[in-house]
Amino acid sequence: MPISFGGMASGVDTEEIIKKLVQVESRPIVQWEEEKKTASQKKQALGKLKDHIVALKDAAKELYGFRAAYFDKSVNSSDTSIIDATANRHAEKGSSTIVVKELAGVHKISSEEIKKDRELEAGKFIIHVNGEKHTIRFRGGKISSLFDIITEEASDIIASNLMNTRDDLYTLTLESKTPGTKGEILLSGDKGILSAIGLIKGEKGAEPSRTDMVFDQKYFIPYAGPEKIADQNGLLSTSKDGKSVKVSGVLWREYVLPLEVPVKEDSTFEFEFSFKMPPGEKEEAIPFRVELGPEERTVIKGIELHGYNVPRIRALEKKKKKEAVDNAIGVGLVSQVNGERKEKIYPIDKKSKGKQEIPIGRDFKDKKVTKIILYCNEGEVNFSNAAILTPEKGTGFFDPKHVITKAKNARMIVDGVEVFRDKNNGINDVIKGVTLNLKRASEHPVRLTIESNTKNAVEKIKKFVEAYNGYIEYSGELTMVERSKSSGPGSKQTVRTGLFVGDSTIIRLENTVKTTVNAAYPSKAENPIKIITQLGISTGAINADWETIKTGKLLFDEEKFTNVVQENPDGVKEFFGSDTDGDTRVDNGMAYKLQQALKPYTMTGKNIIQAKIDYENNAIKSNDERIARHQEHLVQYEDKLRRKFAAMEKAISGSKAQSSWLKQNMGGGKEEK
Repeated sequence: MPISFGGMASGVDTEEIIKKLVQVESRPIVQWEEEKKTASQKKQALGKLKDHIVALKDAAKELYGFRAAYFDKSVNSSDTSIIDATANRHAEKGSSTIVVKELAGVHKISSEEIKKDRELEAGKFIIHVNGEKHTIRFRGGKISSLFDIITEEASDIIASNLMNTRDDLYTLTLESKTPGTKGEILLSGDKGILSAIGLIKGEKGAEPSRTDMVFDQKYFIPYAGPEKIADQNGLLSTSKDGKSVKVSGVLWREYVLPLEVPVKEDSTFEFEFSFKMPPGEKEEAIPFRVELGPEERTVIKGIELHGYNVPRIRALEKKKKKEAVDNAIGVGLVSQVNGERKEKIYPIDKKSKGKQEIPIGRDFKDKKVTKIILYCNEGEVNFSNAAILTPEKGTGFFDPKHVITKAKNARMIVDGVEVFRDKNNGINDVIKGVTLNLKRASEHPVRLTIESNTKNAVEKIKKFVEAYNGYIEYSGELTMVERSKSSGPGSKQTVRTGLFVGDSTIIRLENTVKTTVNAAYPSKAENPIKIITQLGISTGAINADWETIKTGKLLFDEEKFTNVVQENPDGVKEFFGSDTDGDTRVDNGMAYKLQQALKPYTMTGKNIIQAKIDYENNAIKSNDERIARHQEHLVQYEDKLRRKFAAMEKAISGSKAQSSWLKQNMGGGKEEK
């Protein structure tokens, strides 16, 4: 039964005919789309192949030259808490014994305790460390202001800190940033501000002129100064050698120096003392009046001494025990200037201990000390080893008063030889190829044992074998031809092929890689290694089955390779990369040759793989252009068909109308029944 559409004369479905004709005409587009799809797959496959080739080339590069690890060494320390060490390839196998006598010290000094609100005078001084120096210009102010300007001006050579020690007292510390003796902190410039905070005690390197006090009891006379001392009841005694004086109870005495001692600006009065508190329950009988009698004169060895007849008037009743005395003990100095007495009393904190240094130069500069005052207001005090010191000219630098840590070098005994270094870490010039890190000093000897380290070499070979096998497997997939036959009657053979089956470029590269890896190479080593199987790397064990061998993949025997590297590192090095013409440049060897063979396929810019990728890109582009042109053609073709069919419909319609007219005229206009 014919298909008819309203208004169509022929009764034929021309739309369906046009559609099928256009489909037939568009068959080339389907083919070109398939070609585009294949080209895109090839492009992706080439990119992945390139990645495998690059990985193989990079892995080969790690096997020769300076990257090779066949001479790597490791060092074992018998006590890492004393010495930690690392070794490089230049270290020699063997052992050494080291005793760390001293660690290098960083110079650190501190000031005395300074009250937070104390106003310091202005001054200018210079901080020197290892040839560098910074000038500190202090305009005066509190200790915090001095700390701030030191931090701002000299932070690149020292680390400064202001520490709150107790209450409102602060201590300034300076620490060198350079270890060892070369990092010693040197101070020069104005002495005033540095002395005021107790950072220095005199000129560094100056040999002091020392006048020791040798006490003789007969040279002690009653105190004759302006201080009013009531009711002295104490006792004084001297040691046999004259180096110490014991004063107990309440007593003030002056010691007449046999010779006057000149004082300069840097002079100090030094002595040691010890103090005992009075018994807790003991009542004190304190004198309340002292009267001086007529003056008495005595000449001893040409030295005139003045004494006094001192009558004492004591109370009839004992006084009750008094409270503890703040100004319990102390010393003083006396000088005579134009017949006028000048004295200065220096109280001593009875809680302090040991050696005391009093800067007497501030009070007696350019004067001569004639007498020493020793006094005690309670308890018992022992003065000893007293002396007046006057430094002579020194280095021009000041001597720190309080040294927390000295600037010193590390000291070691290395295989019986004494060695000094100015640092504790990164010492790489004592044992060849070994870097030492000193942790602590100890009399316990540490043994360092240097041996081969094959860990890195094994890891590099593993990466190479992995990269090689990955490349071989993927390259085989691209060029394979695999035939299979289904079982059963009437079975057909099926063939599966790779994207680049028969591609000579890829097949040739794979053959080149296999040939290069398995070839023999020259060697200058004493025990030469010429083929890769000598290293425990092969395509299969002896008598292995063919299925294992034909894949071409490498098998790695780690134990054998490790032994070969330990016993013959020169032979391994020469196999992977060697210099055959003596120009100190690698020009042969398996890894070198393989890298050279792969270079044209991976080099920057236009290489073989990139050229093939570009070819596929051009094929895709060309097919896109063909498809676009053919689609334009299909539009025109469809329009042409529609016009032809429309003309046909028009002709058929006219023919039918004429036939109908003829029938009507010839039949007399009668309709047939």
